Amino acid sequence: MAEPTPLLPVFLIVGNDRPKVRRALQRLRQRVIDESGSDLNISTFVVESTGTAETLRAIMDATRTPGFALGTRLLLVLGVHNFRAGQRKELAAYLQDPMPDTCLALEAEKVTKDDALHKAVLKAGRVLRFDLPRKYEMTGWVTKRAKAHRLPMSAAVARHLLDRCGADPGHAERLEREIEKLAVYCRGEAATDADVDAACTPDDDAVIFDLMDAVGHRDRARSFALLEALYASGNSRNDANGVLYSLKRHVEKLDSASQLPHADQSTAAKQLGVHPFAAKKLLDQREHYDRRRLGRAYRALAEAEAGLRGRAPATLESVGGVNDGDRLVVELALARLLA
Repeated sequence: MAEPTPLLPVFLIVGNDRPKVRRALQRLRQRVIDESGSDLNISTFVVESTGTAETLRAIMDATRTPGFALGTRLLLVLGVHNFRAGQRKELAAYLQDPMPDTCLALEAEKVTKDDALHKAVLKAGRVLRFDLPRKYEMTGWVTKRAKAHRLPMSAAVARHLLDRCGADPGHAERLEREIEKLAVYCRGEAATDADVDAACTPDDDAVIFDLMDAVGHRDRARSFALLEALYASGNSRNDANGVLYSLKRHVEKLDSASQLPHADQSTAAKQLGVHPFAAKKLLDQREHYDRRRLGRAYRALAEAEAGLRGRAPATLESVGGVNDGDRLVVELALARLLA
C-alpha cells in the first residue's frame, strides 16, 4: 500500500461555509491522529478579538519547538482573521522557512487575496476556500449536498425544501442537517415534496410568509394550520402580537396593491417598496380582496389590537408562560378577516 503524501507545511482554510470549513479541519486532525495513533501531535490556538499579541507569541513559540512524538505535528490556529495585518505578516515570514514535520493549519472567516499571509500560503502550501453560494445558487447547492448524502433530488424538490426551511445562505448548516434527515427518511429513494413536508422542520420565517400568502388567497384551512405551526414553534417572535403585526402589515400591502391600476410587476415593486417576487404575489392576491373585504379585515385587526393592548404577558389564562387568551384573540381576528 502506497504511503500517503506528506502534509504541506501550511493550509489556509477560509470561507463563510462553516460546515465545510469544519469538515476540512476535522480531516486534517484525523489524518494526524491516524498517522501517530493519538492527538499528542496536535496543538490548537484560538485567536480572539482581544489578546492577539499573546496568542501570536504562543503560536510562534510553537513553530520553533520540535514535536515530542513521531509523525507530523499539526498546529491549528482558529480565527486568523482577528489578527492585525502586521501580525499576519509575522506568520507569513515564518512560512519562508517553516519547521520540518510541522503543518500549520490557519482557519479564517475571511482573508483577502492581496493579504501578505494569503500570498505566502499560496507559495508554501495551499489555500482551501469554502464560500457559501449566493441566494440564486441555493437550489443547485441543495441538490449537490443531497447527492453527497446519496439522496436523489430534483431541482423542483430542492426549491420546495428551500421554501419550507428557508433559503438564506447563512443558514446552510441548518439546511445541511435537514438534508441529512431527509436522506435517512428516504432510504435511497428519490425525495419528493411530501417527503420534505414529512421529514424537514419548517423555518419560522418561511412559515410566517406562507401564512401571509394563505391569508392573501383567503385559504382558511391552510391559514389556521400555519398559525398553529407558528404557535407550536415556541419562538417568541411568533407570539400573538408578532403574528398580528405581520397580518396588519400584509393587509396594508394588499390595500396599497389594490389601488395600483394595471401595474406590472416591476412598477408595483417600486411603488410598494418590495421585491419584484413579493410584488407579483401581492398583485395576484389583491384579486381576492375588494373594498368590502379590506374594510372587514381592518376592523377585525383593529378589534384584535384593542383586545391585546394592555394585557400582561402572563395571566390566569396562561400555561407555562403562554398566553392562550392572546392567541384566541388573534385566531378570532383571523376567522373574521377570512369570513
